[in-house]
Amino acid sequence: MHPFRYAAFVLLAGTAACSGSQTASERGNPTTGSVEAARMATVDLPDLMGRNIDQVRRKLGAPRESKEQAIGLEPTAEQMQSTKGQDWINTFEQNGLTIVATFNARSRKVRDLVVVGSDEDEILRRANLSLTAPNYMVLPVANPSNNREIIGMRVVDRK
Repeated sequence: MHPFRYAAFVLLAGTAACSGSQTASERGNPTTGSVEAARMATVDLPDLMGRNIDQVRRKLGAPRESKEQAIGLEPTAEQMQSTKGQDWINTFEQNGLTIVATFNARSRKVRDLVVVGSDEDEILRRANLSLTAPNYMVLPVANPSNNREIIGMRVVDRK
C-alpha cells in the first residue's frame, strides 16, 4: 500500500480517458503565454511546468500536508525506503483552486500537477491552460465511478 491518501489521483491520472468535450473549450488563439490570459487566471500553471517541488512551493505557498501528519510534507526515512521517494504528493489551495503535485522526493522533480474540478472549461481558464500548448499536455482525470465525468485535469511537462 502506498503511503499517501491521494492514490486515486495517481492511479487515475495514468489511466485517464478523454471525456470528449475538450475541443469545445479551445477557442480563439491557442497561444499559451498570453499576458491577458495569465491576468484572468487564478493560477498560471504553465509557469510551474519544469519546476521542482521546492520552486512550486515557493510559487503556490505552503502545502496542506504538514510535518506532523503520517503522510506529511516529505516522506519519513521509513517511507522513503519503502517508496524510494517516488510519487510523493503535496496539495495546494490557491484562490479556491486545489492543485495536487506528484513528485520524486529524492530528485525533487515534479512529475505532474492535477487541478481538481469537474468543469473542463473552468479549469482551463482558471489555471491558464491550453490544450494545444507545445510544452505541456493536459489530460482529463476520469471519475472512477463514472468514466464520463472528470474529477480534475492532469498537466504533464512534455520535456
